[in-house]
Amino acid sequence: MKPARVTTYRHLTPRDLDPPSSPQVFFEPADTEIGVWVAQDLIDAGGCAVLDLGSGSGAAAAAMARAGADRVHGIDSGEHTVDWAREHYASSGNSGRVTFSRGDFTALSSAELLATAPAPLGRPLVVTSNPPYVPLSPEVDALRRSVGGGTDGLKLIPPVIAHGRALGDGLGITIGSYSSPRKAVGMLAAAGFAVHAVTLCPLPFGDFTRDHPDQVLLLEERDEAVIWRSGPWSPAYFIVGLACRRTTAEDGIRPGHTAAGRSADPYTSRLTGDGLMELLRTAARSRTTRLEALDESAVPHWTGPLRVVDLPQSAVRRHW
Repeated sequence: MKPARVTTYRHLTPRDLDPPSSPQVFFEPADTEIGVWVAQDLIDAGGCAVLDLGSGSGAAAAAMARAGADRVHGIDSGEHTVDWAREHYASSGNSGRVTFSRGDFTALSSAELLATAPAPLGRPLVVTSNPPYVPLSPEVDALRRSVGGGTDGLKLIPPVIAHGRALGDGLGITIGSYSSPRKAVGMLAAAGFAVHAVTLCPLPFGDFTRDHPDQVLLLEERDEAVIWRSGPWSPAYFIVGLACRRTTAEDGIRPGHTAAGRSADPYTSRLTGDGLMELLRTAARSRTTRLEALDESAVPHWTGPLRVVDLPQSAVRRHW
């Protein structure tokens, strides 16, 4: 199956593409746009609620509401970030469709997270997160909070998955192709989630990652990361959006077992960690941001929805 392709911002508005005036508000438009595509893949036609962990500027939460979510509640630990989100994106009134609270989702229980919302979110509930995911050594990781993902790029994924398992009917996460993708899929499978749809977006390394590449290069050497070197930028990576749904006994998964190969899943064959790595390696053979190599090679064990988002580069990318 050839991927669907998107070449413009469909979810973010022109207003969302203007950098926040506060230097302490994360701004990476491509990352934000992919997070909304992941949520859209999980929003049912009849609507649902979304709990967005690490909601940042709030632009993604507002876009998720425009994409069909009945309610979206974002939670973030940054004081300036939450203030900005409330001022620019929150709905008026406590029962509005888009709300924000300050809190640390790595420290709060799932019940405490729900309690931060000014009104009950209801079901079905989708949990989403676009957390920091750049692999960095411990001493460097502490220098840039908005991008540091620990030594494997996945340091915040375990609490995201735990909250998704406790609360969500669907789980959407965004990582980088250098953020241990095989391991991420294994963590999802162990928690009872299977990938339903994949979104890829090519992006050059940010300045901080380019200046501190050691951990990324180490993961690549260990075959735990994919870096794009044949395209118009060098080095570059792929933003990887994974829209996941719960697995059931009917899907061919027994408790305590992970999925491999094909299953009875009505949406897609089962994507394994190795399958995702092969998908990314195929994309990395491309020479253009269209990721044309994906048209030419079938990926084993994956016939599900695949989207390539090829966006104009933002003149500003603000990480703090």
